[in-house]
Amino acid sequence: MTRILPVGIQSFEEIRSEEYLYADKTAFVYQLASNGKSYFLSRPRRFGKSLLVTTMEAFFSGRKELFHGLAIEQLENEKPVDRKGAWVKGPVIHLDFNASTCTSKDELKSLINSLLLPYERIYGRDQDDDTLSGRFMRLIQNMYEAYGIKVAVLIDEYDKPLINSMHDEALNDELRMELKSFYGVLKSADQYTKFVFLTGVTKFSHVSIFGDLNNLEDISMNPDYNEICGLTEEEVSSTFGKEIEALGDKLNCGREDTVAKLAEWYDGYMFSRSGKRIFNPYSVLFSLKLKAMDYYWFHTGTPTFLIKSLKNAYFVIPDMTAGIECEEQAFMSYRSSMNEPLPLLYQSGYLTILSYNELDHTYMLGFPNYEVKTGFLNCLLPIYFEKQENGGGNSAVSFTRAVRSGDVDGFMLKLKSLLASIPYDDSNLPGKNVSYENTYRTAVFLLFTLCGLDLKPEVHMANGRCDAVLQTETHVYVFEFKVKGTAEEAVRQIDEKGYALPYASEGKQIVKIGVVFDPEIRNVSEYLAVTEN
Repeated sequence: MTRILPVGIQSFEEIRSEEYLYADKTAFVYQLASNGKSYFLSRPRRFGKSLLVTTMEAFFSGRKELFHGLAIEQLENEKPVDRKGAWVKGPVIHLDFNASTCTSKDELKSLINSLLLPYERIYGRDQDDDTLSGRFMRLIQNMYEAYGIKVAVLIDEYDKPLINSMHDEALNDELRMELKSFYGVLKSADQYTKFVFLTGVTKFSHVSIFGDLNNLEDISMNPDYNEICGLTEEEVSSTFGKEIEALGDKLNCGREDTVAKLAEWYDGYMFSRSGKRIFNPYSVLFSLKLKAMDYYWFHTGTPTFLIKSLKNAYFVIPDMTAGIECEEQAFMSYRSSMNEPLPLLYQSGYLTILSYNELDHTYMLGFPNYEVKTGFLNCLLPIYFEKQENGGGNSAVSFTRAVRSGDVDGFMLKLKSLLASIPYDDSNLPGKNVSYENTYRTAVFLLFTLCGLDLKPEVHMANGRCDAVLQTETHVYVFEFKVKGTAEEAVRQIDEKGYALPYASEGKQIVKIGVVFDPEIRNVSEYLAVTEN
């Protein structure tokens, strides 16, 4: 029997009817339906939210045949005999905003109209009320009356119009107000609904949807639902075993090494304080289908406005690798904006939870995996540097060779040349709260990292934080960056703080480098390298 990977398939009915491979998530649907009524789930794009919603649609529609052999079938069969079973055909409203572009309020209204009309053709419409919220309310009532059973309301990617309009504040405000009125119906219709489930990338507090729907339970960071979307390592191995072997044959790897390579590229997501690490399902499926590792998820549409907004948040970029320590409200506050990108970076899947500190209740955020880290930094590079004349690629190669060979003068010359390519018009200058030192530190970090060199920023030491440390096979480079002062003072700080001491036993040559940036010339004005024998 042919095994078919469900690449790009978001319909549970299609997956089950056409016998695609499927990692069983139906136990989560049963758990939600049995323990509550109204929920919200935030997950990154292409992470399985739509498949989850269509699974719920099939469940509440009584499509028992689609669940044969899955966890939910057994769980339903084990219910006490006095409880009503799930396999009763019931009313379901499924509104999918995935295809939304909405460049105007009228386009949003037209979209919602198109979502309501198919249901209204069946269940009727109050011609005296032409408001979208009024029609939505009447539809829920009509479906309840037609079935004599309460309605399940499923709304997928509720925030897509808002995400797409974040670059246009006036339009974003208009769409917010329209959506506020529309989604507010869900509270008024509470007596007619048995289940309400909304998905999205982010939750906007100023939409007031979640203020009005105060009975909506946010399960986005609930450990019980950490694995509701995406794939665990066990699910990858058990569901796609033969495909992993085929990928391994192409990569000349054994099964264990192939799974490890998939994990390096696509694993690493965590959506709660505890639980299993999650693979990005979209990239895993494409990798198994095409038998190659690539930036599948990242290339499906990184928001340009988000990348550009980081020009006003330089402090974030190097810290994405070192780790950003923060409280929960910093990344789950739902106040994403062009100037405060951290919540959207997390909720869109570019950052994830690396660890949680029980003592001070703080989280460490960072890149989840190689795909996101490398793809993200490559997207940033053109924003910081103009294209190099006469072969920029050769400059990167010679820069890397100089670093690996210990040629400090050689790689500093290349560094100055590349820094000179930063386009500095008024729009590219950092915001008033961003220091020039951070500007140049970010530029240096990007250059080293994208040349395949593992520059560690903000390395914590016993007596402070070293600006950067880079290790190669033969050398350890300890950097201290200054905007004011001298290169000698920077090297002296390395000595006084003992930044090089932890590497004395590495058996490598240690090079202490003090670098001074000059805002006037917008480049390195001087540097001093001192080698320890």
